[in-house]
Amino acid sequence: MVEAGLTLVAFVSLFMGAIDVAQILLIHQSLVERVRFAARTAAVSCCDSNAVQNLVLYGSTVNPGLTSGYWGLTSANVSVAFAGLNTTSQRVTIRVSGLAYQAYTPMMAGTFSNIPVQVTIPLESP
Repeated sequence: MVEAGLTLVAFVSLFMGAIDVAQILLIHQSLVERVRFAARTAAVSCCDSNAVQNLVLYGSTVNPGLTSGYWGLTSANVSVAFAGLNTTSQRVTIRVSGLAYQAYTPMMAGTFSNIPVQVTIPLESP
């Protein structure tokens, strides 16, 4: 019974740790793809920064009336900057930071912040 109890505790901790890591990887990768899509859309059909921010948050260029967006993002988490407009080096930069992840594994349970995601892409000129 003692051996089974110790083995069970170790197995459950490892299993929960694997689930937490998988959740973090899933959220991070889907966030990277969402930001990449928004940057590409901004580069092809040059929109304003609010439309690009809404594209990251809600998957649409307009806010459908929600207070939080994709994976709980808010407008404070997303920054959009256009640089070099009307020049040959015009670019859009989208940065997402401060997204909180919740971990449930014993000994490391808590809320963690994501690694900032930043995508910079040149704008296509007409």
